[in-house]
Amino acid sequence: MRAQLGIMGLLLLGGCTVGTEYKRPAAPLPASFHNAPEAARPSGRPWWQDFGDPLLDDLVARGLQGSFDVEAALARVDQARAAAGGARAAQMPSGSLNGSAVRTRQSLRSGLGQIGNYIPDFDRTQDSFELTGGASWELDLAGGLKRGREAAVAGLEAAVADSQAARVTVAAEISDAYILLRSAQKRRAIAMDQAAAAESLENIARDRFSHGAVPRFELDQARASTAAIRAVIPEWDQAVQAQLARLAVLVGGMPESIAGRLAVPAPVPVSGFAAMGLPADLLRRRPDLIAAERRVAASHAQLGVALAEYYPKFTLSGLLGFQGNDAGKLFTGPASVLQGGLGLRWRLFDFGRVDAEIGHARGAEREAIAQFRNAALRAAEDVERAVVGWRTAKEREALHADELRLATAASDAVGRAYRAGHVSLAEVVEAQRRLLQAADALALAQGDASRAAVAGWRAFGG
Repeated sequence: MRAQLGIMGLLLLGGCTVGTEYKRPAAPLPASFHNAPEAARPSGRPWWQDFGDPLLDDLVARGLQGSFDVEAALARVDQARAAAGGARAAQMPSGSLNGSAVRTRQSLRSGLGQIGNYIPDFDRTQDSFELTGGASWELDLAGGLKRGREAAVAGLEAAVADSQAARVTVAAEISDAYILLRSAQKRRAIAMDQAAAAESLENIARDRFSHGAVPRFELDQARASTAAIRAVIPEWDQAVQAQLARLAVLVGGMPESIAGRLAVPAPVPVSGFAAMGLPADLLRRRPDLIAAERRVAASHAQLGVALAEYYPKFTLSGLLGFQGNDAGKLFTGPASVLQGGLGLRWRLFDFGRVDAEIGHARGAEREAIAQFRNAALRAAEDVERAVVGWRTAKEREALHADELRLATAASDAVGRAYRAGHVSLAEVVEAQRRLLQAADALALAQGDASRAAVAGWRAFGG
């Protein structure tokens, strides 16, 4: 009767799994994004190809292949996959094959050897042969191994999402650096054009001074204006080199490996903004959020692993093989050995430590949930900031385009009036300063709009 009750208890225990089934925690996301663009982007191609710049496409492709950040993330995926395979194997029976051939010369001073002194014709040399196959299987009655496998699989899914997040980050960083490079090249070209115009004005002032038509300070003023404009050019040279170095690191090379292809200035690439869906879409599109949620699932399963330590663990084991002292008679019936058993391990007087492990697991789960919810809030913030940045940059771009058009017309008119002797050099210098400022502000706004588009794609998960 007691045996029957014990078997029934095991069966009832085998029908349950410790812990609760996992449910994704609620994420504090808004119902919609404010002022988000509604136009849909073309589907079926990577987002960076929307810029229509083949050189950018090539750099991103090289970065995704050569980035050490991506390589490290993929290595972590391999580690997590191996861990998941190990957790799955833990649920299966394990077998082993053992064999030995041993010759021992017995000491006559040891316990057995001293007994041999009283046995006639005692042979101190003994042979022993063994060939056995064994198997064992832990019965996952409480479901601890099942929860362990769930945790490992969730960890693998988090690692895969992390690798995708690394790819999105690398692509976005390369795009951002490329835009900054082209923007710096354009702003340098603007400064060079303005410096050339200032030198032309300086030559006119020098010619007039040589003929006594203008005082010395007017020539000095023209020369100062030229020097002030040229002083800006080294700053843009430095900015160009900085972005070249940044791009080289991102694609996994040296600056000279890409400098030749990027030395020739090109327009700042332009793209529309990312089409925003609902904030809830972030949970399935942003890899970092997917990874954070999978870590919550893993921590929940680990809590189940800890809870399983309250229950006894049973292991079935078996042994089949041959043992003997004569190699010629090893594989005979009398040398055969057969063994079967049921093992028990129960941390019956260790519940204080089990309680501590469960407390630690509960804390880890709460931490993972908090990190997931915080990541969701930050993701929504990233999207909102990118939307505002893009709209603001486009508004600034339109205003600075009008400013540049008016400043160009004014500078041309003042230049003609100066050549005709109707206005002073100071008015010409001021008109050139405003023209340079307007052209530079427009280039900056165009670059900011493109960078905000990159930020939008990145914020929404690519």
